[in-house]
Amino acid sequence: MKFLIIEDSMLYQKFIVKKLKENFTDAVYLTANSGEEGYQKYLEEKPDFVLLDLLLPDKKGQDVLKSIYEYNPNVKVIVISADVQNMVRKEVESIGILNFFNKPLTDDKVEDLVKIIEENYDA
Repeated sequence: MKFLIIEDSMLYQKFIVKKLKENFTDAVYLTANSGEEGYQKYLEEKPDFVLLDLLLPDKKGQDVLKSIYEYNPNVKVIVISADVQNMVRKEVESIGILNFFNKPLTDDKVEDLVKIIEENYDA
């Protein structure tokens, strides 16, 4: 299993990787600090799951999602963002995501995140 975490906060990148490693010890974890870097890594690495922040320094997460989705309409993206605007949430849901988690990620949210990944992983 391979994860790509597109998140500009190094602290949050490390936190997400740490929490996922507790449940998916053998997975590969890739990180990107910006939308463009994340898109390029997606094309190169073809991860099983993308965990995407919407508030990125170079482009909106929605635009990154659209680009990835155009490349692969079966992409499995989970949004983890502090952007809680209803309009934004509806926009990314209409493009196609597995789920949307508001920051901060609590233990309960991580538990739900793990369940969604397990349910959607094609081994």
